[in-house]
Amino acid sequence: MASIVPVALQALTLFETASSIANVFDNSEQRKQDQSLQQLQQQQSLQQQQAAQNAALSKQEIQAKAVEVEKERRNALKRAVARQRAKFGSSGVANGDGSSEAVLLGLFDESDEKRQSREKLDQLRNQSLEQNLLQQKSVNTLKRTQLAEQQKLSNSSSTLDDVSALLSVF
Repeated sequence: MASIVPVALQALTLFETASSIANVFDNSEQRKQDQSLQQLQQQQSLQQQQAAQNAALSKQEIQAKAVEVEKERRNALKRAVARQRAKFGSSGVANGDGSSEAVLLGLFDESDEKRQSREKLDQLRNQSLEQNLLQQKSVNTLKRTQLAEQQKLSNSSSTLDDVSALLSVF
């Protein structure tokens, strides 16, 4: 019985030493995983900022083009109206005549339809930019969650391996 006590004490000391080494390894591994997750978050944050800046620039571009196209549309409408009035004047049709007004209103309506069509297209482009940003944010969240879950699974697996190794010693 007396010979079992020193062996038990040696086993207990061995177990405590192995446990401390495993804890140091686990803490080191946890720090690496935390650092990895933090780096991923920082990288994704930078990517999200860049994407937001690019989207803002694209929206400004769309707006600038819209202003330019609107100016061109108005100038083209003025020229078309002036040309049509000149044609009416040369053919002897009065400006206040019903048919001349109908033709001019047709020009205005056609021009307005083009403007509305362009505005709808610009709105779709802006919505597409917003949707791309939201999708990127969702993908980033998914990647972070997957990494965190993989790390948890890895930690659980390594803890089980450590326990199994310690139990196999005894």
